[in-house]
Amino acid sequence: MGGSQKTPEPVTPGEAAQAAVGTAGAGEMMAIANQPIEQYAQLYSTEALGPAQIQTQQALANQAAYQAAQAQRDIQSRVDPEAYAQREMRLGAANKRLGQLYGVDPSAFTFRAPSAYEIPGAGATPDLATLRGAASDIAANLATASVNKAGGDPRLNVPEATNLRYPATGSSYFK
Repeated sequence: MGGSQKTPEPVTPGEAAQAAVGTAGAGEMMAIANQPIEQYAQLYSTEALGPAQIQTQQALANQAAYQAAQAQRDIQSRVDPEAYAQREMRLGAANKRLGQLYGVDPSAFTFRAPSAYEIPGAGATPDLATLRGAASDIAANLATASVNKAGGDPRLNVPEATNLRYPATGSSYFK
């Protein structure tokens, strides 16, 4: 193996500084060029997944609140059953009397909103293939940067524009 190896030339401080400035410039160019693409990706994800995420969080909070209200009444009736019974009787008598005064049946006034406790599930969001396809389409628009061998002459490499094949489908309760 008798080949002689050549020792690389040491990098001068000026060359190192030029490389640092060049790569920093390339990084800044990429960051500025890609900021709208990144914001678009965030907006797409929020539009596609945000409503179901918020509905799920709210449904779970509503379920917990309902359970807490039931627990509170159960605890009151166990801790002080007589006071609980008196409150319930007073409330019942007051409702009955108001019903007589207004000529209505007090039990006719109920409100139910079962959807307030429903978790929307995966059916409320785009399927994974659609999300993955959209992410690929969005990512294909990201710019890269390059520098020459010495680390200088930063250049921005902008890809051919790729349009989204998988638009998010926003929904509204109020149509």
